[in-house]
Amino acid sequence: MSPGIRYGFLGGIVVVLYFTLLYVAKQDLFLSPMIQWGIMAAYLFFMWKASQEDCAAHGKHRDFREMVRTPFLVFLLINLCYWLFYYGLHLYDPSLLQTEMSMELDMLRKQLADGLGDPQQANSFRERVQELEKTLAAPQPQPLGPVLTRMCVGAVGGFALAAGVAALIKRQ
Repeated sequence: MSPGIRYGFLGGIVVVLYFTLLYVAKQDLFLSPMIQWGIMAAYLFFMWKASQEDCAAHGKHRDFREMVRTPFLVFLLINLCYWLFYYGLHLYDPSLLQTEMSMELDMLRKQLADGLGDPQQANSFRERVQELEKTLAAPQPQPLGPVLTRMCVGAVGGFALAAGVAALIKRQ
């Protein structure tokens, strides 16, 4: 099995266990942005280990595009595991989506109250507030589309991380 696949699924298991523990311990921990972003250290660790193993087997004097493949594959697999877990958890616990929307609504209202300075941005915030209020009044299950969109947007950042890991490995 290639290091990208092995470390990708191993990292996916670690990330899912991490978020499961957070969810079980306290829902607020699961929703905390700082804790959400903190797991990126695990992503980087597994990307780094897979890249080292890949370079030990195939050398560092390859084309940069070839070197980026392994850490990017690791990122994609970990990210896939995370988003499948995220979607499944939101289907299991619909109150989680309600809590997230309430948090977003509070943040938007606070920013509007503080003043944005840009009338166009304020209007878009007001529209989003209305959408959230309507959705909270008539709850729906977690739709798949936004989850897939966020997963794909995350892949762009994952490619940047993979390129950084490959550049550091190549430089060593």
